[in-house]
Amino acid sequence: MDGSRASASSGFLDSPGPLRRYRAYLTLSAVIFCGFVGVGSTSPFQPLYAASLGASLGQVALVTGTFSTVALVAGLVWGRLADRLRRRKPFVVGAMAGLALAQLAMAHAPSWEWLVPLRVLEGMASGAYQVASLALMGDILDGHPRRPQLISGYRMSGSLAFSVAIVGSGWLAQTVGYQGSYVLAAVVYGIALLIALLIPEKPAETTGTTETAETRAAQASFGGLLRGPLRPLLVLAMSFGLPFAAVYSVWPIWIANELEHGRAVFSQLWGLAAFVEVPCMLLAGVLITQLGRRWTFSLGLVSFALVFVAYAAAPPLPGLVAAQVLRGFAFAAFTATSLTMAIELAPADARGRAAGLYQTASSLAQISGGWIGGPLAAAIGFRSLFGLAAAAFVGAALYSQVALRRRHG
Repeated sequence: MDGSRASASSGFLDSPGPLRRYRAYLTLSAVIFCGFVGVGSTSPFQPLYAASLGASLGQVALVTGTFSTVALVAGLVWGRLADRLRRRKPFVVGAMAGLALAQLAMAHAPSWEWLVPLRVLEGMASGAYQVASLALMGDILDGHPRRPQLISGYRMSGSLAFSVAIVGSGWLAQTVGYQGSYVLAAVVYGIALLIALLIPEKPAETTGTTETAETRAAQASFGGLLRGPLRPLLVLAMSFGLPFAAVYSVWPIWIANELEHGRAVFSQLWGLAAFVEVPCMLLAGVLITQLGRRWTFSLGLVSFALVFVAYAAAPPLPGLVAAQVLRGFAFAAFTATSLTMAIELAPADARGRAAGLYQTASSLAQISGGWIGGPLAAAIGFRSLFGLAAAAFVGAALYSQVALRRRHG
């Protein structure tokens, strides 16, 4: 299957009842918008919040790593269950409820130790949402000729939400404290829950009738997906996620405390990158179509290497602004390409498991990066950590050129 071409079916958006199909796309895009407002309100401040509650650098790694550890397992479990039930919507609705409860409880945590079990709940809910929403979007965009542009537009709504949220929550954290940011996230996740109830959904269809049931089952199994064309994507997801998580688990401390720019400037820098992602997501959809997945992947990875080199140089504020602009493009190029491939490389009745594997690879990388980021920064210094991350991204770019040459060039 070559994801750069439309499948023989007309796809969810072009099937009978097109208004209902477009409503599903737009409603799910509204859910991701609210979801990223919640993420942007709290996740950039997680290390600082944990530190404010008494956590050391190593304990900050425990708080950040717990979330990814749980999401690692949750993605596989939820993906398999979503395929077996042939439903995605209930998982999205339940996930929003879990995320709202977790954020509200974290706002009232008396010490950093309380954050650990709450991050477990957050990881379970986040794993369910990410897997089910990606599989559902795959159902919606099945066979559509403009799939890269549409998935980029879908993800763009998340970047727009994140950029607005992080700037606003930075001001809120500076004014009333971190607890206000977590209360805001709880309210927004509650709104997302109400929107998710409106998502129209039809049961996921099975792959065409020309294949035997045994062949379909083999292709749809975790082993079949791992042996198939999904494997390079999973390797790239891990190659991206580990250095990314290692850097950004401590980057807020580097900017706000080590470079003494403070919370407000840190949130503004992070928000700037998210703002840049918004138009760059649309640009990435065009690049995927024009250049192919292989070159778009490589371009994003090399750009990230340059960003980390800039961090290591510790430039004055204008230099950090330029680095964040490049970061916005780099993240958009990688994310739009990986999401497009994640929904197009699996049979329709295995999209939940494929999304689960993709989420698991990303979570495994985040676990490793989240756990080693703080200790590495303490052991070798922030600049050396950034330099190692840059080298890792160059290696990932080279791998993408080799692994994707035949199928996605």
